[in-house]
Amino acid sequence: MGDSTHASDTNGDGPASKKVKLSKSTIAMIERKRQNAILLRESRLQCRPTATSVQPTTVSNSLSREQPKNNMRIPHKKEDSDLSDLLTTVNCRECHICCNASYLHEKFGENVCDECRDKDKDQFKLISKTDAKNEFVLKDCDFDSREPPLRFVTAPNPHNRKGGFMKLYLQGQVYERACEVHGGDEGIDKAILQRSKNREAFAQRKMNKKLAELRNSSKPRQIKEAHVHEFGDEMYHEDDDEYSHSCKSCGYTEHYEKL
Repeated sequence: MGDSTHASDTNGDGPASKKVKLSKSTIAMIERKRQNAILLRESRLQCRPTATSVQPTTVSNSLSREQPKNNMRIPHKKEDSDLSDLLTTVNCRECHICCNASYLHEKFGENVCDECRDKDKDQFKLISKTDAKNEFVLKDCDFDSREPPLRFVTAPNPHNRKGGFMKLYLQGQVYERACEVHGGDEGIDKAILQRSKNREAFAQRKMNKKLAELRNSSKPRQIKEAHVHEFGDEMYHEDDDEYSHSCKSCGYTEHYEKL
């Protein structure tokens, strides 16, 4: 075995000159990879725009020659859902100019351009979730669970730098959600009034509890006087050679000896 190996290395040009025999499974795997590469190339060429000066006849002829024998379906890329949104022009509801790339349109879905937003910042101002819940009497489920959920952006909390990010909502959208929950401006006013009454009642109950605890703690404690035994006549016990007498009030009996 050692002589045959040495002879093959000296007679040939090296390892590259050897002809490696591939198995049938390896050849089939290489063929499948080659066909997949051809299909991928063809699908990419079909997805390219046809406005350029490309000779479609030459490409189709070359691809037809490389078409595999088996009838495999050519995979097609799905069109991106956002592509239609980019191609659709959205106009600002205030000045009627294109606002596809505006901040309010991208973040909150409002058709308002950046210039109109800068002109009237009070109308399109952002509000934190905590302030929105206090101002419009809303719960967490009104923001997230109701359909459609309100859109928001995140920002660092200025009151707690080490804490997490706070959620900022568009105040106009929060007001519309509050009208939907409470039934309009009158419903919002009633909810605010009811909340204030509930807070006053809770504060009153808490105050009454503290006053009751203070009264109980300020009451004078009754000091019980120590009981003093009032013994009766003594009795002599000859068997034990001792004396005893009992208390007239509690019945305590004391045994003793006399010297």
